Amino acid sequence: MSNARKLADNLPSVGQLSGRNMIINGAMRINQRSDNSTATGFKTVDRFRFQQSNLDEATITQSQSNQAPAGFKNSYKLTINTPENSVANNEWLYCRYTVEAQDAQRLNFGSSNAKQTTLSFYVKSSITGTYSVLFYVPDSNRNQTKTYTIDSADTWEYKTLTFDGDTGAVIDDNTAQGPDFYWTLAAGSDRKSSDSTSWGTYASTGAAYGQTANVAGTASATWNITGVQLEVGPQATPFEHELDSDTLAKCQRYYWDTTYFNNRYITATKHDGTWYCSFDAPITMRANPTATATGGSTNSYRIWDGGGSQNLTGNPNCSAGASGVVLITAAASIGANGEAGLMTFGDGTNADRIFVSLDAEL
Repeated sequence: MSNARKLADNLPSVGQLSGRNMIINGAMRINQRSDNSTATGFKTVDRFRFQQSNLDEATITQSQSNQAPAGFKNSYKLTINTPENSVANNEWLYCRYTVEAQDAQRLNFGSSNAKQTTLSFYVKSSITGTYSVLFYVPDSNRNQTKTYTIDSADTWEYKTLTFDGDTGAVIDDNTAQGPDFYWTLAAGSDRKSSDSTSWGTYASTGAAYGQTANVAGTASATWNITGVQLEVGPQATPFEHELDSDTLAKCQRYYWDTTYFNNRYITATKHDGTWYCSFDAPITMRANPTATATGGSTNSYRIWDGGGSQNLTGNPNCSAGASGVVLITAAASIGANGEAGLMTFGDGTNADRIFVSLDAEL
């Protein structure tokens, strides 16, 4: 059989050929925030984050890694810096991805035609054993869990998990939180004491059912994931690669972080003693975002008018409105009310570079 025929046998033959993957940035290529962080939440690779409940000893680094299986260049990585001596009740460590609700309508949950869903990914860990994945639907407070096994330490393995369609779960058609996926890395016994392998009402006692591996308990333990794909149907198709520019635009619906302001000029107007300037986010965001300006220090921004300029220290006030319209204000003595001028940010050095972020994450 020719290589072309083998490839064709693995491609989808029904349904859409593109846009199959409901996961954004599954190849872990886009990273708008930071290369690594010891904080929880969205800090490195876009759309993915690690979270934990009640771990009181472990310290963990999340990062964008250049370790990846063939066909990929990046992965999302968790590293245990300080281990948890014993994972007790109420303690839980997991990687999480949330699908926007309107993007999951194709699942037809809550109807007699609810569809099976297949989650596929490449994973590598220094800790072998059985791992649990929770599929949670917040609108109906329902869930199902599946497990996969790390057979060989520090070796990339390909996993596929097929979840049943749920006739009892409803996913609201809106821009809020939709299906949630939790890859458990460690869990106390109370998180895995009740069978959740069939769809039912969520109970914390089944959130990590089947989990035996404990990544949190070993210093320098690691867990990597990439090539994450979620699609309708009972089997996985080859990963849907796309241009980085397309993935970036999808990520910017939820978060935008920019160095745009370094030595750039924005038209400003003075009113009631305050200078105002505004600009638009690159795309319409999921919801009214939270705007934050950080990084400013001495002479970090400046107001210019026809008669001269005034240096200002720190960060300007920053807020966002509908569709990611950002309003930046600064109080400066220079200029008269009603006068037009320019606002510029940074003095050309990294120390004085201002970052403005817009956050509309789920």
